[in-house]
Amino acid sequence: MTILEILKAGLFAVEEYVALHVLTCLLPAFLLAGAMVTFVSKEAIMHYLGATTKKLRAFALAAGGSFFVAACSCTVIPVSSGLYYGGAAIGAAVEALLASHSSPT
Repeated sequence: MTILEILKAGLFAVEEYVALHVLTCLLPAFLLAGAMVTFVSKEAIMHYLGATTKKLRAFALAAGGSFFVAACSCTVIPVSSGLYYGGAAIGAAVEALLASHSSPT
């Protein structure tokens, strides 16, 4: 094998990984975040995760929800930004980032 063949094989492997990762992780994450913003009312998000909600309750709901939603760390970011955009307090949105099983903490 020549160096050129090795580089081509490496680039092909990266291309295949990126294509698979986008289809299986990123696309569903952005669809989920968009669905949350569209179909879950802002009042409901603010009631359960808003700034006036008790912190223990909001953080527990954010942590529990992110545990079941997260597949990898790049899917947690759109979901937590969707929560924040939908009306959740910054603390609850950050808690969704930190509590996921895929966060590199």
